[in-house]
Amino acid sequence: MSTKIAVLCSEAFKKRILSIAHNIDDIQLEFYLYNQPADAPTLLKQIKPCDALLLGGTLPYLHVQSLLKTLPIPWNYMKQDETAISTTLLSLITNHTISLDRVSIDVMNPIFVDNVLTDIEYSGPKPYVYPISIAEAPNLILQKHIKLWQEKNIDFVITSIHTVFDELQDLNIPAMRMLDATSSIIQYLEETKSQSLLTKSESVKAAVGLLELSDNNEANTYILNHITAATHSTFKQITTNYFELYTTAGHLQNAFEKENMHKLIQQVEHPFKLAFGYGHSIFEAAQNAKYALKFAKPFEIYILDEHKNLLGPFPNTEAKISLKTNDPYILQLAKQTNLSPLNISKIINFSRERQSSQFTSHNLSEYLQVSRRTTERIIKKLVDQGYAKIVGEEMPHQQGRPRTIYELNFATY
Repeated sequence: MSTKIAVLCSEAFKKRILSIAHNIDDIQLEFYLYNQPADAPTLLKQIKPCDALLLGGTLPYLHVQSLLKTLPIPWNYMKQDETAISTTLLSLITNHTISLDRVSIDVMNPIFVDNVLTDIEYSGPKPYVYPISIAEAPNLILQKHIKLWQEKNIDFVITSIHTVFDELQDLNIPAMRMLDATSSIIQYLEETKSQSLLTKSESVKAAVGLLELSDNNEANTYILNHITAATHSTFKQITTNYFELYTTAGHLQNAFEKENMHKLIQQVEHPFKLAFGYGHSIFEAAQNAKYALKFAKPFEIYILDEHKNLLGPFPNTEAKISLKTNDPYILQLAKQTNLSPLNISKIINFSRERQSSQFTSHNLSEYLQVSRRTTERIIKKLVDQGYAKIVGEEMPHQQGRPRTIYELNFATY
């Protein structure tokens, strides 16, 4: 299955990356285009389910930096570096007979220009260099270039801001965009793809739990059933009051994030001990769980990961799923699809927690804990209003009808 990457960038960067992306196998790009880098926070909220995010430059990254920690997917951004500046200056020298002291350049870090000129042992007059920051509007950078041109101090402009380039073109001022080397773009696409694959592999690594219960058989049944449901575990009974649970790190993390485990601990009066181990095999995870159980006290949960890091005691998270919402976006979706705001909220959280943008009605039914028929009615309402789409079919492992594969078609981040 290909890795779906959302790319938040300018129109010019879209054209550049599309000319290169064919060099990388198994990726699918979906673009969110801004006119100004300051538009990036608004676009971030419009991103549809995907596997990873790539920001097409340092400026859009700086505008959304504080928001990225809320994303449930990995992200990356194209950093301006000395390679980009070297490539651009080489292009200038090759295609234009212009002295460097007759050029003005705007860059994220002016030191990079100095470093490049030092590396090539350039000792002549230096170009005009202006630093870029989100504190200074692109128009102010534009006016600095225009002023130098009008005063006949320069013959050419190199700009890192695509909108500044467009304005210079309209004014017939010779200019070029800062060039990202093909190798750099390939590197960032490969990195972003690798981050996504690593996140997926982390979520499916084995998690084994050891549950030690008291002698109250009625309470034990209640505790066991609720823990296995919350963590999507199967279990094996070792002794009368001792059970081994089998799940994945992703399911376990979701149980803590949704506070299912916290609620269970608050509701149960009879003490129990519970510990989990992570590992690249069931055996390794079970050994780690046994060690973690030594630290567990009643009503506390510990996790020992594959790196022998002891995590806990859990639950220790502030993440919550609200049963009601005043979010106008959710209320609008609910009205248009004739679904409850709660169901819309659950579907959004379902999308955030999955490591794939694609799903079947079986996947959603398990998450919502409703019947398949109910789930299919929910999906039909989404599809009818254009908020979900059919993207394929999969054959079940056993005999039966093919399962339809869907993808949500609205922003969930």
